[in-house]
Amino acid sequence: MKRFCLVLLIIVSLALAACQPVATEPAGDMSMEAAEPSGTVEVFSWWSGGGELAGLNAIIEVFNARYPDVEFDNAAIGGGDGVNMKTVLETRMLGGEPPDSFQVWAGVGVVEDHVVPGRMEGLDFLFSEEGLYDVFPQSVIDNVSYEGTPYVVPVNIHRQNIMWYRLDRFEAAGITEPPANWDEFFVVAEQLKEAGIPAIGGASLGALAFHTYNYFLNSVTDGETYLGLFDGSVGWDAPEVAEALALHMRAMEYASGDWLEVGWGDQVERFAADYDETPAIILMGDWFWGFIKSEGIEELVGWADIPDHQGKYVWVADSFGLPKNAPNRDNAIAWLKVVASKDGQDAFNPLKGSIPVRTDGDVSLYDEYLRESMDAWQTHELLPFIGGLVRQSFVTDLGNIVNNMLTGHGDVARAQEELIQAAKDSGIGE
Repeated sequence: MKRFCLVLLIIVSLALAACQPVATEPAGDMSMEAAEPSGTVEVFSWWSGGGELAGLNAIIEVFNARYPDVEFDNAAIGGGDGVNMKTVLETRMLGGEPPDSFQVWAGVGVVEDHVVPGRMEGLDFLFSEEGLYDVFPQSVIDNVSYEGTPYVVPVNIHRQNIMWYRLDRFEAAGITEPPANWDEFFVVAEQLKEAGIPAIGGASLGALAFHTYNYFLNSVTDGETYLGLFDGSVGWDAPEVAEALALHMRAMEYASGDWLEVGWGDQVERFAADYDETPAIILMGDWFWGFIKSEGIEELVGWADIPDHQGKYVWVADSFGLPKNAPNRDNAIAWLKVVASKDGQDAFNPLKGSIPVRTDGDVSLYDEYLRESMDAWQTHELLPFIGGLVRQSFVTDLGNIVNNMLTGHGDVARAQEELIQAAKDSGIGE
């Protein structure tokens, strides 16, 4: 009987043990934070000089402080509008060897060139984890998204349509106020010409022609017509297209006599110096303000709306994304977190000459011009820059077509016909 009871007791004990939760070794120590990123991160950009390089170095310092075990590989490739970088990037992407992250303009271009072909990871997880849906304006979130998912992280907002002018050059020609419209501009240009001063900076470069044509196009169109050219609701045979081309041609008659022989870098350097050929005016986005500050010539420079741009804020957001199969994905995500952060944006933008995307930026860190830009962002009509409205192929074609007109054949009708064909080739409106 005792033996039977002992066996029964053992059986009952085993049964009870079987009913208890089984203790297992965790896959990892869940009480510990995930390991900090380490190794390297390769980041492509086209920021290689002036205020843009100063801003990049400042945000890299924030990254290095936050992730000391990650070596930042600054793979910047200089060249206007990133033309050179984009060429190398395309080769790397097609070859299945993407960098960990790369600079792009937010908008249709990155969507058509990289998102739709399936090259990029969606970033909803990052926007949610970092609270970006709460601190980025909805208009910007929409611009960086495709089918409701964000694909790039914007680091700034640049105002693209500013007229910068040398106060001393204006004074030398007896000019007291910047021109508010193009009729006034040509009066001012004649005064400068009589004083032996080039009115406007220019260079033979497709990337520059693409930018400057955008200024003239926005001068002669309202917002609806301008946007319609890029969504297909307005054709490139519209009279405003030709009007902007003709206006562009006329304005360049007042550039320096050697503008066809010099590069854009030469014109920029001239603006910062005191040469006979120093132009009085340069039309450029406010990344140029970053250059002006890097040269220490703020007291020599004034700014105003480009003629006939009153109330318009043409904007572009420099952004970074996460390619699929990034070699160092965790480190790329770490970089994107810094790009999105308050500390990162407030370190970068005051030097770059741009304003933060975040609505909680520290306004005290920004100078007079940038505070004006912040105010204008809230009050002006917001119009995305061409680079954020079309794919890169049209950007390249537009620049080359306009540059060929300015530097060669001089035929407005021919240039317009070529733009009509380029719009068809790039699928605008499809």
